Amino acid sequence: MDAQLNDIVLRIETRVRQMLLLHEQLQQENARMQQQLRDAEAQIRLLHEENDKLREDYAHLKIAKYVDMTDDDTRQIRGRITKMVRDIDKCIAMLKTD
Repeated sequence: MDAQLNDIVLRIETRVRQMLLLHEQLQQENARMQQQLRDAEAQIRLLHEENDKLREDYAHLKIAKYVDMTDDDTRQIRGRITKMVRDIDKCIAMLKTD
């Protein structure tokens, strides 16, 4: 009976050691994964900041484009609008005669 008891105790000790080893491995894996998560979150934060800055730069460029229009550009645009209005007036006149 003493031998059986010793055998049971040895098996329990072996299982406990295995469990402790597995627990330690899982703790290390958890720590590694937590670090990966922190790194990924930091990278996401940086990308969001960069995206916001790029959007802001783009908005500034759009505004600068409109502000930077020269008088020639304005004259050309007005000329095209005037031509379109004349063409529309011609079309209306042609519709009225029909």
